[in-house]
Amino acid sequence: MKAVVIGGGIAGLLAARVLGETYDDVVVLERDKLSDQPECRAGVPQGRHVHGLLVRGGEIMEGLFPGLYDELVQAGAHLMDAGEMRILNPLGWVASTTTGLPLLVVSRPLLETHIRRRVTAKIVDDTHVTGLSFDGSTVDGVLTRNGRVDADLVVDASGRSSKLPAWLAAAGIEVPEPSEVDSRTGYATRIYTAPEEFPVVVAESLASPDTSRGGIVMRIEGERLMVTAQGAGGDHPPRDPEGFQGFLDSLRGPIAELLADAEPVTPVYLFARTASRRYAFEQVQKWPAGLVAVGDTVCVFNPVYGQGMTVAALEALLFRQHHDFSAKGCQEFQRKVAKTAQGPWALSSNADQGWLDSTHEPGPVMRAFGWYMKKWQVSLVHDQDMFRRFVRVVHLVDSPAALLNPVVFRRLAKYSRQDPRRARRRAARNPR
Repeated sequence: MKAVVIGGGIAGLLAARVLGETYDDVVVLERDKLSDQPECRAGVPQGRHVHGLLVRGGEIMEGLFPGLYDELVQAGAHLMDAGEMRILNPLGWVASTTTGLPLLVVSRPLLETHIRRRVTAKIVDDTHVTGLSFDGSTVDGVLTRNGRVDADLVVDASGRSSKLPAWLAAAGIEVPEPSEVDSRTGYATRIYTAPEEFPVVVAESLASPDTSRGGIVMRIEGERLMVTAQGAGGDHPPRDPEGFQGFLDSLRGPIAELLADAEPVTPVYLFARTASRRYAFEQVQKWPAGLVAVGDTVCVFNPVYGQGMTVAALEALLFRQHHDFSAKGCQEFQRKVAKTAQGPWALSSNADQGWLDSTHEPGPVMRAFGWYMKKWQVSLVHDQDMFRRFVRVVHLVDSPAALLNPVVFRRLAKYSRQDPRRARRRAARNPR
């Protein structure tokens, strides 16, 4: 039995790792020319920017590749408690505390390279997949510029730029238009030398409608800092070094001050394709046998929330429980993929609703969610237990339902009486 995975990014590599447990032959087809060293590549333009590997995603990867954490730390990554990041939200510094959740802080190129070295599947780079090969209503391989590759199962993990909807349409299979939420967020990133005492992670979060600027700085391999400025609602950081520095200077928090002794070592890189998009492949009629899709091919998240790699890891595990890839079985697999992405999609896309233009007025559910999350912002500044609960949900360790229990409601009612203006003034006087 042979499986072909389209795409050699995180989603494709993790899928190939698990498929290798049941398939005799697993081949990964990657469009980019790959290097043995951690390097940014054209197929992952967001790879030059800060990536968040959530705790749950890290746990899965360590389980699939035992010793991965140790390898990455030896290569310069950092391991810290997820609750000890320094985070400034619109109302002040969050009540950081230990959570017992290990958070791996690592650049995307370093992580991907180490995973690729551990995958036993055959990886064929510099290969452009141009379509699907059909035998009746079954996908029996893929077409490339160099010819056809046969397969008993094809997994599309080619990501945000996937052509799967067009390939299916060419076969007479209609795909519904995707759901999309565009917060009009833009990134700009520059690498700096790391002063010796610089924290592992310092972040300043965005919040609609008034806090459109933020940023995150994290220590990466080579004793360097990856500095990503973020602007939502179209308020994007500029590319030129002077404009980039001006954007950092405009932030409420201390990022610019902390970087005073750091030296820039790269140009400024931009990325603005941050719209969240979800395809309902599970609803497609006449879905073919022998084909499934995972990762960003199915659901692209705004990178601000760092959910993509972890959702891809959760989806890779589905291949351990699902072995029926008939037409009915493939559609059932897509329903499982959709369910896996449902909670993270709700958290991030609902948060982004506040950045939509005036033609997208939020409905009552979205307004209620916005109101609820503003109450959470107050509690996170004051209450370490509430922050601990929030961290577990954000890192996909606990379900979003954990934010909706009676204990939480009572505490939110208490903190909702706090004056946000007083909280901001108090936080400014007492930075953590």
